[in-house]
Amino acid sequence: MKINNQAFATFIEQKYLPLERKPKIIGAAVLLLLPLIIFFFIWYQPKSKEIATLTQQQNTAAQELEKAKTTAATVNKHRAEMVKVEEQFAETAVLFPKEKEIPRLLTDISAEGQGAGLEFLTFKPLAALPKDFYSEIPVDIQVRGPYHNLGSFLDHVSKLNRIVSVSNVKISAPNKSEGEIILDSSCRLVTYQFTNKKLEPPPAAKK
Repeated sequence: MKINNQAFATFIEQKYLPLERKPKIIGAAVLLLLPLIIFFFIWYQPKSKEIATLTQQQNTAAQELEKAKTTAATVNKHRAEMVKVEEQFAETAVLFPKEKEIPRLLTDISAEGQGAGLEFLTFKPLAALPKDFYSEIPVDIQVRGPYHNLGSFLDHVSKLNRIVSVSNVKISAPNKSEGEIILDSSCRLVTYQFTNKKLEPPPAAKK
């Protein structure tokens, strides 16, 4: 805004100089403060509000960013845990033969017994026992042979690439033949078939 120098000089000469001392001081103070007042109301106050608004928006954005980082970290952690669980699941599933692999596994077990020098008297696969996500496949066997051969057979079975457990081991009275102690032994071998099916809950009893 341009100031008319002639008009300003006329104002000083005609209006300001004739005033008494006190009004002059007041007038001078008003003239000095007027630019500050104009600056405050026209520029500083609106800018101050704008700065406060922008600061609040910045704080809110920073909080949202931190929240997003935390959420992303949690998601990444859960994703990593899920990948780990899936890997463990896949590794475990390998130990459980599928249905079509059961006959081959039973053949492998029989071959281990014969390789250990045992005579199979009984080899009887039983009905599968369904469980959550897998089934137990029991096989009752009865073998004849030296005691240490039986131990070797069971050791080899435990080292198969499928899970096979042994239970109900029974040994009859030993007989000596050709300088060796011969035993008749029976046990139940249990292997596990992966089904990936959860058992249906039993129906509620009728009242």
